[in-house]
Amino acid sequence: MPRVFFERTKLEVDWPEGGSLVDLCDREPRAGVPFSCRHANCGTCRVEVREGLELCEAPDDDERQLLEHLRADSDRIRLACQLRVRAGDGRLHLWVTL
Repeated sequence: MPRVFFERTKLEVDWPEGGSLVDLCDREPRAGVPFSCRHANCGTCRVEVREGLELCEAPDDDERQLLEHLRADSDRIRLACQLRVRAGDGRLHLWVTL
């Protein structure tokens, strides 16, 4: 099962089903990820995947376009509102970039 660690707030939670990271952050407000638009329009929720990139589904076109616009050229920079986590063993270590 994925274990998600939010470095800024030191929150670590098991997330057996995986899924949309925004749903996990809604359930666990102590995650400390700021959200504004929730639709890949603003970039407020940028996170850096410091570990567990293999647990992340690839970004869709909307997320990819905004990240390019923001010049976030690393594949480790993602939008928490769009990031989907695969179910499976591993640890996802996230850092909020803003």
